[in-house]
Amino acid sequence: MFEFHGWATIRVPDPDLNPDRRQALEAIALERLREAIRAADDQFSLFEVKITGNELIVLYAHGLRNHRYGKVVELFQWVARELPDSYGLLYEHDDETDDGKENAFRVWRLARGTLSEMSDPFLSPCIPTLEDAWPGEPVSE
Repeated sequence: MFEFHGWATIRVPDPDLNPDRRQALEAIALERLREAIRAADDQFSLFEVKITGNELIVLYAHGLRNHRYGKVVELFQWVARELPDSYGLLYEHDDETDDGKENAFRVWRLARGTLSEMSDPFLSPCIPTLEDAWPGEPVSE
């Protein structure tokens, strides 16, 4: 099973732009972001961008799939590269990984144009934090 949940606040650089110029740059960034989402969207997971009441642009990504879906990380890498003032978090859990992290969530931190993978201190280890082990099955950390 591969589970992911993430958000990113999308920010456009503001070098003392006048409001009209800023609005134009945000519109361009929003259209480019929607194109990147279309490239990642498989109609099975949830990828969405919303503009909140205070004009904040937020990207949401959520999914629960049978197998790893790397396009979600690629989307957040795109945001890091193309919209480096943006920030957010992407949580993922892949119980089929072969790197010893199958019992843990991983956190991808988006900040200052960098997407960094980190350990999760809140939901990991999944067993026993979130659920019990199957009877007779060893627990890996």
